[in-house]
Amino acid sequence: MVVMKLLPLDQLGPHELPNNQVRFGFLLPWVSAVHGNALFVKVIHEADQFLQAIPTRRFPLAHSVDPIYGDFWSGEITIDPADRPTPDSAWGEPGRYVYRFELESPLLSQPLDWIIDPYAREYGIGRQSAFTLGYADHPGARSRRPGKRLRSRI
Repeated sequence: MVVMKLLPLDQLGPHELPNNQVRFGFLLPWVSAVHGNALFVKVIHEADQFLQAIPTRRFPLAHSVDPIYGDFWSGEITIDPADRPTPDSAWGEPGRYVYRFELESPLLSQPLDWIIDPYAREYGIGRQSAFTLGYADHPGARSRRPGKRLRSRI
């Protein structure tokens, strides 16, 4: 009998942490930093996603090797209103944020954008991967335990 190992969902996809931080984890087999690859997560508040004047925020992810599954990319970001890309942006406000990954590789002439997260539990408009961030001090925010997996609302 062959026993299939389950994916470590506690490490994959977005996870809300204390202090408005979100941790991302992404298994991407055979895509290693050793070969000159770099992976980024691009995040924008759902209210800003179709406004051309408001760019996504781009964050680098760190590469490591999971002993069972291989190439693993991860990182933590902070959703801070002080880091708004423009004054009109909803960045830092409670609500749904959409994200995608971008890969830079020496094998590609330009970055490979629009990589959706196969480990996401929530999706925004256009089937982009998404997460909902709620602040404890915001009147309408849902409370979550720190580090709890973000769940889908669909």
